[in-house]
Amino acid sequence: TYTASYSASATQPFANVNFQPADSPTVSGYLVDSGGAYAARNGTTYGWSKTNNHTRDRNSSLSPDQRYDTLISTQKGGNLSWEMQVPNGQYRVRVVAGDAAAWDSVYRVNVEGTLAVNATPTSASRWAEGTVGVTVADGRLTVSNASGAANNKLCFLEISRVT
Repeated sequence: TYTASYSASATQPFANVNFQPADSPTVSGYLVDSGGAYAARNGTTYGWSKTNNHTRDRNSSLSPDQRYDTLISTQKGGNLSWEMQVPNGQYRVRVVAGDAAAWDSVYRVNVEGTLAVNATPTSASRWAEGTVGVTVADGRLTVSNASGAANNKLCFLEISRVT
């Protein structure tokens, strides 16, 4: 399993985002993303390149917690990207991809064009994650499908600002 990593001496939490159906239980400390197009919501501006109606809540005993139990497909209905409005600067982003119910994917996820996740799940290892350091210069942190991704699924993001 490939795991990108990044360490910084000082980071400040910026936002945590859980991808889930709108009616699923929320996770404390996480913004809900239920597939809406990029727009202002929950006190900030974030969302998809177009409306993405492909969220799932698996309610699986295999999931460590609700963050791993919910997901959004990023390639159904097109090659979709997700963005959040942020001040320009350096960020550390943890990306978790996976699906408690299926392992028919190749997870390849970019953050600002930097490969964060590169893994093929198995029945024994259904989730993959990576943490990368990136620089945002256009006011939007962008998460996208990397080359070679197949049936990509995002569970959650943890975004910190490097200080």
